[in-house]
Amino acid sequence: MALQFYRERRRRIETFGDDALFGEPAWDILLDLFVAGEKGKRVAVTSACIGSGVPSTTALRWLNVLELRGLVEREDDNHDARRSFVCLTPKARAMMLEYFANLG
Repeated sequence: MALQFYRERRRRIETFGDDALFGEPAWDILLDLFVAGEKGKRVAVTSACIGSGVPSTTALRWLNVLELRGLVEREDDNHDARRSFVCLTPKARAMMLEYFANLG
């Protein structure tokens, strides 16, 4: 359900052709990380920025806000010091599960 929700948000932006009308970078980041986590995939910080649909500087600010609020955490890449990964915290995952459970 989360993946469908994320795709619908992207489709809405594509249809109207204006990211500014529907911008919710924090929510898009949370959705992207939730979907990836449920698939067992790791998300690089750069990929999370792209998935947010906003400029990288804006996405990085939102990642910092989410990290400060205990919703995401970063992990260094042991194989490449230039890269780090980001994922939902257990608290944020539980909140996302509760959100989607209450939709239906």
